[in-house]
Amino acid sequence: MTIESYLMVATTLVFAILVGRGFMKANIPGGLLVGVMLVFATMQVLTDRIWAPVGTKEIAQVIAGSFIGASLSAADLKRLPKLWKAFVTIISGLIVLNIVIGFVLTKVSDLSLVTALFASIPGGMGTIPIISEDYGAEPVVVTVMQFMRMVMGIGVFPSLVVKLNQHLNTDKDQTSHLTNGQNTLINATRSSQRPALNSLFALIIASLFAWLISQVVTSLNLMVLALIGMAILNLTVGVKPLPVAYRRVAQVLSGWYVGTSFHSEQLSVLMDLLIPVLVLIPMFLLGCLILGYLVHKFQKMPLTDSMLSAIPAGASDVVLILGDLNIKNSDIVVLQVLRVIVVTSLFPQIAAIVAYWFG
Repeated sequence: MTIESYLMVATTLVFAILVGRGFMKANIPGGLLVGVMLVFATMQVLTDRIWAPVGTKEIAQVIAGSFIGASLSAADLKRLPKLWKAFVTIISGLIVLNIVIGFVLTKVSDLSLVTALFASIPGGMGTIPIISEDYGAEPVVVTVMQFMRMVMGIGVFPSLVVKLNQHLNTDKDQTSHLTNGQNTLINATRSSQRPALNSLFALIIASLFAWLISQVVTSLNLMVLALIGMAILNLTVGVKPLPVAYRRVAQVLSGWYVGTSFHSEQLSVLMDLLIPVLVLIPMFLLGCLILGYLVHKFQKMPLTDSMLSAIPAGASDVVLILGDLNIKNSDIVVLQVLRVIVVTSLFPQIAAIVAYWFG
């Protein structure tokens, strides 16, 4: 590598972060990751001289997995037995939805089955694109499709669900506010004052755990192993909340790596994504409504809450949206967190198996 090459990459990185921050200020979901990815992809197409340092993808995977693991608390596990019907319904339904959409996408486009399956995984915008390449999928295509899913999941689905239920007036006297001890999770989490590991120290331990286990169990990627390691720490000794800055670093690294994997010959692929996107979004919306209705019937949750529990968007983003909608049912939070954990750790394995047998 020449000094000119290092300067080009460094300049691109600075500009990419500025663009990403601009996307964030414009309230674009996943704006930092998307902005960095677009800048690096553009520079790679124009120059074919952009590269990512060795370990970029692995570091991003470890940080992303640690964030998810740190979100799993004992209170989540205590609530789970009471929500098992909703949990099983949502997870099994999303598995079916993921596989069905994946096969449909291969029929309406030239996407390979493994790419279509990873593109339609209902969660993990910041993690699925990173690991998709390990299974033979096209990470740039997966990122674009996941981005569109997340945009609709955050910007359209919640308000649409609420307006639909207001029109149908299905919930009537049922409310989505904290009642009958539903705030146990939130209050217990906020009031807990037990000593906890420093977040950086916990991240280092989780990283070492992931690396050591990966030397033995090669079938699991670092993100899943870091998730397990951090979850064990959080459930046993406790971990202080990971700073948002860590997640920003993972987003930058993820966008950097994915962007540099995009070359001029792949540009034509993006031109073919309009039809897949127009298929993906309505199918996710319909699936969300059906799953929400089933959870409403099986779990006896208000219909609005049950549909919001099934929204395929980021758990943290959904929680923020709930506040804007004045909905305070903590069961939605538990189900969303567990959905993200299961989707990001289990669904890639399912997608790989389906692609192996039918691809």
